[in-house]
This record gives sequence, C-alpha cells and structure tokens, in this order.
Amino acid sequence: MTWLDALILGVLQGLTEFFPVSSSGHLVLGKAVLGLDIPGIFFEVAVHMATLLSVLIVYRQRIWRLGLGMLGRPGGDKQAWRYVLKLLLASVPAGFIGIMFKDWCEARFEEPHFAATMIMISGCLVWSIRWARQKTRITPLEILPIALVGIVSLIAGTIIPFLIVLAIITLLLAVARTTATDDWQSKPTWMAALLMGIGQAISILPGITRSGTTVITGTWRRIDPVAAAEFSFLMSVIAIGGAGLLKVPDAMESGASIGFVPLLVGALAAMISGILAIRFFLALLRHQNFHVFAYYCWAAGALFLLLTL
Repeated sequence: MTWLDALILGVLQGLTEFFPVSSSGHLVLGKAVLGLDIPGIFFEVAVHMATLLSVLIVYRQRIWRLGLGMLGRPGGDKQAWRYVLKLLLASVPAGFIGIMFKDWCEARFEEPHFAATMIMISGCLVWSIRWARQKTRITPLEILPIALVGIVSLIAGTIIPFLIVLAIITLLLAVARTTATDDWQSKPTWMAALLMGIGQAISILPGITRSGTTVITGTWRRIDPVAAAEFSFLMSVIAIGGAGLLKVPDAMESGASIGFVPLLVGALAAMISGILAIRFFLALLRHQNFHVFAYYCWAAGALFLLLTL
C-alpha cells in the first residue's frame, strides 16, 4: 500500500463513516477498485479509530457535560446517567450480533457484490426519511427508484439478500413508527434507543449505513433528527471503540506489513474528513436535504454491480 492509496481510503472512510452511505461497504469497494489486497485488518482498525476521534472532537462539549453530570459536578447534564445508560442499551444489539455472527459477517466483507447491493438498500433507507418527517402518502413515482435497484440486484444475482435485508429494515421502521408518540421528542426515549441499537446491529453488514440506519430509525420514532444524530454519533464511540479493542490482537499481527507512513496518512485523512462529514451531515439534517444521499447510494451500488457483471 502506498501513501496515496492510504490517503484515498482514509478520506473514503472518514466521509462515509458519517455520511449515510456506509463506510464498510465503500472500503470493500474501494480496495476492489484500487486492486489492493491488504493483509489483515490493521489498516481498517486504524482508520475506524481515527473516525472515533472525529466524534470526540466535534462533540467534546457535550461529552464534557455528560462527564460532569455523571460526577454530580456543576455545569453537568442533570440527566447524564440516564442518557449514558441509553447509549449502553443501544450498544447491546450490535454487541450480540457481532459476537454471535462474527465469522459470517466478516465473510461478507470479502464479497464486493454483496456490499454494493447493501449500499443500494442504504439508498432506499435514506430515501424513506422523506416519509418519516411528515404524514404524506407514498406515490408510485417515489417507489420507482426502489423497484429499479431491485431489478439491478436481480440482474446481478443478489436479489435474495436484497429482499431479505430490505424487509428487515422495513419492519424496523414500521415498529418505530407504530410505537412512536404523537409529538416529536428532543431526546431519544428508552424504546427509541433500543430500536436505534437494532438499526446499528443491522449496519454491521458491509454496505448498510450505520449513521443513516440509526438516525432514520430515530426519526421514524419521532425523535428530532439532529438529536437523533447526536445520539447516533455518541453511540459510535462505544461501537467503534469496542470493536476496535476486540480486533487489536488480530490487527497487530498484520500491522508491520503496511508501513508507518501509509498508516499515519490514512488515519489523519480519516479523522479530518470525519470532522467535516459530521458537520455537513448535521447541516443537511437541519435543512431537510438528507434524502439526497439516496441518489448517490443507488448510483454507486448499481454502477459497481453492472460494471462488474
């Protein structure tokens, strides 16, 4: 791996970790396009931990208030313990899936066509935020793009995983809406935290967006989108940090083969681009333009499948 390869993959990781387009799926496709066969998982762990730093930097004031609140100090969040316990609850489903289905999930990272199909599903998920925000009837024209990417997956021979995962996500969003209150909430409830955690567990699959799944599930549960995004990003501290620590032993075995300079370049690129991605992500949520990422997901996934048949 050269420093330029590391730079490209680092930027790709930083942007896609927080944009609703799936960082894991893009890393799989990115390595396939660049023709890289990186031994082990040391590089992936390094850039993921770098994006964790992005969250700590952007939300440093919020994390500080939570810390003060947990210690009972002045200036802290009075509901800090409740909020942190909700974050821990939201982390349980992903931890369970990650442990019970570890080998199966990791095997999917070796299947670029599977990842591309999941990226198209991420597009369908992101598209659904248009219906989550307001009570509007879904028109046939709005369903058309979902049908078209379904046809692409049929042509590519990945229609079965496409339908199964799409059905699971649809069920999750349906439960979120049917259990939602009539009024919008400024903070995730216990039920919303659990459902967002289930969404995070689904996003273990390469190509399923973690940020998009959690934020959109929260939005369907009538949690303010910006508040859902904050909860989602703070969830990622536990998810990324925990997964990184678990993978350290395996990662260290392959670290020497990458080189210090590419590793440093990739990590810095991931951290800086991650900070920019979070701020842009929040701006889109405030302006209700979040759904535009659906077009990218559909195009990226479909093009990769059609060009590699």
